[in-house]
Amino acid sequence: MKKPKLLKTALTAALAATLLLPCAAAGAEMSAKEGAAEQPAYTLMQRSESFPIQVWGQAAELGDNSLTLQNDNEGAAYAKIVVNVEEDTKILDAVTGEEKSFADIRKNEILYAWVGPAMTKSLPPIASASIILCNIPADFGVPTYAEVQSVAETEAGVDVYVSGDVVLHLTGETQYLAGPGNTCGTVSAADLYPGVRILSWYDVVTMSLPAQAAPGKVMVFPSAYAGWVTAEGLSVSVNGEALELSGASAARVENDRLLVPVRKVAEALGYQVSWEPYTNRVTVSEGEGELYHFTIGEEQAAKGDVTVGLVAPTQAVDGVTFMALDDLISLHVLKLESNWF
Repeated sequence: MKKPKLLKTALTAALAATLLLPCAAAGAEMSAKEGAAEQPAYTLMQRSESFPIQVWGQAAELGDNSLTLQNDNEGAAYAKIVVNVEEDTKILDAVTGEEKSFADIRKNEILYAWVGPAMTKSLPPIASASIILCNIPADFGVPTYAEVQSVAETEAGVDVYVSGDVVLHLTGETQYLAGPGNTCGTVSAADLYPGVRILSWYDVVTMSLPAQAAPGKVMVFPSAYAGWVTAEGLSVSVNGEALELSGASAARVENDRLLVPVRKVAEALGYQVSWEPYTNRVTVSEGEGELYHFTIGEEQAAKGDVTVGLVAPTQAVDGVTFMALDDLISLHVLKLESNWF
């Protein structure tokens, strides 16, 4: 089985160097900042990754809202995998991005799918698909599905750093499509931010790190997160807006963790925070509905029927309740911006 061309034509050294110029400028800017005040070091991570895994192969079997992909290529991650097609699975034409249905899939045609990341340990493994690409012509550059990590404005448009360590250079010539489930109607570069997922059509990519490409077309899907957060030193932003962290509410680093006021983050996301003085219980809610609660000093929180372990105990200092930013990201289902620029 011949694998379709997967957008991986290497650029010449000269052309790669041209595309890399913005990156060199970013590096120079970092060097200029080396003399600035030293920022405190801490560990900050996205505790749960939800981005799916890419698989591909022939549709060897078509079942009732499921299909079996078979891949006989040496080195294939999965020689055979059962892909479940759920109600929210997007089936798209690989060339146009047009939405298709399960009935449009032909037996033995080549498909690309992004599944999981949850997957059974059976043989073959079984996973549910987020995206399936069909109607792939021979030797066609299959578009790539990825999650936005960070966005930087440029003179020509925007540079978008996406999962898979690729920087996409988008300009005024880039065509934007609204993906299924996107209620915005029309989309543009303004709709790209950390956590948004995009399908990108491009034919060449540099052999640099990170790789770089200039898509002619991108399809924008809704974010799988409730918002996004950026941390630089002791400064924290939520959805692009800096939090006022000063005085008693100043962020602090303890035991390698960045602690920030729960109220600041929750209220920036539209939630209310209440405190019960007799039990030291803090509740974060939206209207009448509770999102989660915890007791100050403990290393766990309750979200619905689930007990969530925290990376650091919560604490109250001068009347302000602090929690590790890692835990707030997890409890509020936020995307942590990964800023390569």
